[in-house]
Amino acid sequence: MAEKRKRVTDVDLKALVSDKVSEVEPIWKLGGLQVTCGTLNFSTTSVQLVSIDSRTHVACSVGKGPVDSAYKAVDLIVKEAVKVLEYSLNTVTEGTDAIATVHVVLRKENTNSHTSTLLNGNIIYPTFSGIGKGVDVVVSSVEAYLTALNKMLHFKE
Repeated sequence: MAEKRKRVTDVDLKALVSDKVSEVEPIWKLGGLQVTCGTLNFSTTSVQLVSIDSRTHVACSVGKGPVDSAYKAVDLIVKEAVKVLEYSLNTVTEGTDAIATVHVVLRKENTNSHTSTLLNGNIIYPTFSGIGKGVDVVVSSVEAYLTALNKMLHFKE
């Protein structure tokens, strides 16, 4: 981050390390990301993920925006059907190089495993959240998504 910002403050550092305590060992890590977007109503993303056994996987996808195309590219590699229930983006610091904090909540799509049924018959599906932080909104979004996916995959095991 110091390379991308002229000045790194205490607020920046606190924002970057605040959620590191509750991390699980990642099954998937972001290796790299390239996004192309504009006004033609579609975005393309190439994503490189590194698996827990250090293998590199690459996928490309088209979406309705840069975050959508990035998530679809990740899905092509991870091969887990999930539904994003919540996506929020906030800035922690000021300026055009502000740190973006992205919060994602997801659940496994179309699943009967790991569910609970309430007395009234409603089914509760476990949800998983992730936070990504940095000066690039799309990278922060993918980091949040991968954190939530990794939690879900660990829960599945």
